[in-house]
Amino acid sequence: LNDGSELDRKYRQNAERILLQSVAASTMSAHLAAAALGYAVWWITAIGQEEIQQKIKPLLGVPEELAVIDIMCFGPPLKPSYKRWKRLLNQILNWDRFNPANYMTTEQIEQWIKETRHKAMYRDESRVD
Repeated sequence: LNDGSELDRKYRQNAERILLQSVAASTMSAHLAAAALGYAVWWITAIGQEEIQQKIKPLLGVPEELAVIDIMCFGPPLKPSYKRWKRLLNQILNWDRFNPANYMTTEQIEQWIKETRHKAMYRDESRVD
């Protein structure tokens, strides 16, 4: 529209959301592909982070009028990754219908965080308490 109207403003706002969602989806796809190939991956979101913008633009030669949205660093891992503990697929996925057995109340989630999460986070599945 480019007429400064309220509809034009809403269209631009929606177009920006679509752009950011598309960038996030493509970055996630690249992240998953790199991880599947055995690379260590670190996804950094640079949206709204002025300090990162000021540091990374000169480093990469990005013109001042452009913004860096996402940064993805990847390369061969320094050491082999380990298989992390995770819940079984049938404990988190519903097939055809909602399975109440997989539902956790807010209280149950808070209890799990308080009592179990620290035992599972960043541990090889063979070392979970």
